[in-house]
Amino acid sequence: MAQSPNATDGIRCRAIDATPRPQSASLLNNPEEYKIIDTDHLRQPEISLRIILPLLYLLRQKHGDAKVDRLIKSMGLDPAELNDTEAWVSIKFVCLLRDEIFKQLYGLSEPPSREDPLWQLWRQSGIVGFERALLGDILPVLRAFGSPGFLYSHISKEVRRANTVLKAEVISQAPGRVVLSMRPNDPETYEEGHEFCLNRVGVFEGVPLIWGFPKAHVEHVHCMHDPINPADHCEYIVYFKERPITQTLRACCAPLACTLLGYSAKNFLPLSSSLMSVQTLPFIGLIIGIGIEGWRAMFSIQKIYDADRKHMQNVIERADQRTMDLWRESHQLRCLALDNRNISAYIPQALLHRLRMSRQQAPTLGGSRREVTILFVDIRSYSTVSEHLDPEDTIRILNDCFAAWMADVQKYGGTVLEFLGDGMLAVFGAPNDQPNHASQAVRSVKSMVKSMDQLNESWDVAGSNKFWKCKGISKLGFRVGIHTGTVVAGNLGSNAQMKYAVVGDAVNVAARLEQLNKKLGTMIAVSGDTHMLLCDSLKSWLRPKGHHFVKGREQSVEIFTHGKSGESSHPPGAAAEKYPRHYRRLSLH
Repeated sequence: MAQSPNATDGIRCRAIDATPRPQSASLLNNPEEYKIIDTDHLRQPEISLRIILPLLYLLRQKHGDAKVDRLIKSMGLDPAELNDTEAWVSIKFVCLLRDEIFKQLYGLSEPPSREDPLWQLWRQSGIVGFERALLGDILPVLRAFGSPGFLYSHISKEVRRANTVLKAEVISQAPGRVVLSMRPNDPETYEEGHEFCLNRVGVFEGVPLIWGFPKAHVEHVHCMHDPINPADHCEYIVYFKERPITQTLRACCAPLACTLLGYSAKNFLPLSSSLMSVQTLPFIGLIIGIGIEGWRAMFSIQKIYDADRKHMQNVIERADQRTMDLWRESHQLRCLALDNRNISAYIPQALLHRLRMSRQQAPTLGGSRREVTILFVDIRSYSTVSEHLDPEDTIRILNDCFAAWMADVQKYGGTVLEFLGDGMLAVFGAPNDQPNHASQAVRSVKSMVKSMDQLNESWDVAGSNKFWKCKGISKLGFRVGIHTGTVVAGNLGSNAQMKYAVVGDAVNVAARLEQLNKKLGTMIAVSGDTHMLLCDSLKSWLRPKGHHFVKGREQSVEIFTHGKSGESSHPPGAAAEKYPRHYRRLSLH
């Protein structure tokens, strides 16, 4: 094994030059250029290069010598320097090597997740390091240990010879089984990635390969890199196959020793032949030795059993703890899901989707100017119908209407912002962009007409129509005002409580157009600004009604309508005829 070096030993890199040099991308195109790296930063004697060489060996097999040499040069090193098995490097050098491997050989800008199979490269390198081709002249030294168990028992010494920042400890040992731990000498400053742990697992698996045995089975029971429950050390249980001769010698040791003692006793213990024959002493010693070996084997088995039972108890306790943690987390998630379901009923779906897409950013007050189409709808003759209705019946009928209207609005990409008594305010073109918002608004109204007919049929079957038939109203209907204009759409209120709203004259105009239906005796009133954006098929569905004045505006509004309500109290266009020179189509700008 490599010996711990002095501070002046290690890999030699090019001196630092103040002249700016290209980064890794250009280094691959020009292998002769070296990246600027602090040589002292790389040369700290922390890890023997013997541990790194198997990884480079695997990379050369998978990707070729040329690519690996370019990678090494991009780090500021000469590939020939890495052939020195007596050299040492720092942990930060190994971490830099890891990042460059993923970046240059696998095209990843950052290391992948822990579950990615690419990490097994470090485990494989730990196993490959014990192949005879890589061990070279150190193989006879390792084979001199006689068996895997003997080498595992000396792992503390071997780790000190190859790693100056970690210390190893043999916690317990039995034939074919050993428990090892690895912990940093200075936990406050030591940092390593979990690839180091995978490499150690590979090393422990590969030890029996020295004697031509199958790989050991390694259980990693405690880990410093566990993302859920990190430990202060890494602990491994290693199961391996011993050499048969070692097992035989161990089993014969006590019987042979006791037999020899029996032979020796003949010279020192004069025994009466009537009590015991001298020739039986070796046989008695053999029996005693077998008993001692049996006791030792039983003690070893009991020790393994106790250790395994303790390990299983710890596993069960951790499993129980994680089960409880998972139960708590699932309960919390279920509560959050229920809260989300309950709260989402109060928020428009389009807005809820935007909030979920930007959950990392808290909503703020304010808004932006947008061109939208506003739709305002309410129940015709609602005051007359609701005068003698019970509150329960009123709520039921309102909810029937709102549910149908809301479905029609959402079907065509609109967003319902508010329910105002018997009315509903919806917007098309906010919060999400909608190029054909005007056409979609009119299409949703056409769908509302069909939905209202279906509602009246269901009310007729249920007998709910008695509430308005007694007032001389055959069917419930609605009135709609639609206008397109520029509004400010955004969050309104305070930081403690806010709502999404649209503010502007376009909202007021849509509400006034809905009321204008009473005077015109129509169901649907669409402004000229909306009409000019419609396709021909939708334009033909509407008929012009001239220009009319609405409350709060000095200019008249061009109106297009559909349907009759039978409630007209003023001749169509009467208001505009009083002011023939003062009307014009509303401007969107």
